Amino acid sequence: MIHEMFSYRSGDGIREFLEYYVLVVLDEKASTKGKIAEVIQERSSDNTQYRPGSVLRVADEEVERTIAVLLRRNSIRRSDDEETYEITDAGKKALEGANAVKEKMSGSKEEAVEKLISLLDPCPPEKYVLDVGTGEGYLAFKLAEAGFKVLGIDSSDFGYSKDSIQKANEKIDGEKNYDVEFRVADVKELVDVGNAFDYVVTSQAVHCMKDQSGCLEAIYCLLKPGGRFISADFLIGLRGFFAHGFHCFLALSKEEWEQTLLECGYTNVRAYEVNDYCVVEAQKPATG
Repeated sequence: MIHEMFSYRSGDGIREFLEYYVLVVLDEKASTKGKIAEVIQERSSDNTQYRPGSVLRVADEEVERTIAVLLRRNSIRRSDDEETYEITDAGKKALEGANAVKEKMSGSKEEAVEKLISLLDPCPPEKYVLDVGTGEGYLAFKLAEAGFKVLGIDSSDFGYSKDSIQKANEKIDGEKNYDVEFRVADVKELVDVGNAFDYVVTSQAVHCMKDQSGCLEAIYCLLKPGGRFISADFLIGLRGFFAHGFHCFLALSKEEWEQTLLECGYTNVRAYEVNDYCVVEAQKPATG
């Protein structure tokens, strides 16, 4: 499973977050490297209500690197015992600047969805799309309005989504003649349709999947040869953290997306940053 494969996180987005959050922790209290990592794990513990084992565990080398970077910037210094670190005046100033940026952050869900839609074929007749984790059909209705045939599914595993498919069905407006259907279903159990879909899309869904790798493999099987998977989810990095807090780390980083999708058999993996979101596309090979 992906949450086990990436139990200790690293990469550019993690480094960007750490260079900020180490200052946050040290501004509260002087700490050792080990204590900083423990604080991050503790404060991300709410993530486990969505997926077991999803607290943020940062790789030791990333903490070491961040400490070295902040020492060079004179943002932190060693205490007399050489094992404890504390923030400097320069570090406090840097933290104030970052927090000023944080106050101006706003979510970019709509922009991310528009980017996702822009990656689909602009001539949709007879193109069949599966929207996984559809919720109340926000993305599914946009695609249906654009002319796609759409199946929206949601497992309704979480309390906030237990009635989502019912609500999505209630929103279907027969006068608009949208070709859209909604079902309560788990993507891993959607066996009756075969490899029927030209596209499989998700919006803010993969980060909540308990078996991310199993779901991405199932999506691969549901795509037609040459079909494409496109996902919009939280960005791993400072913008993602500012907008979504520790929940952003439920998502995959750009490096993790690429590694996982390639291992599942996808090709042509591309990732796009849309403020606090990451939009990823990948293709099922046309042959083989």
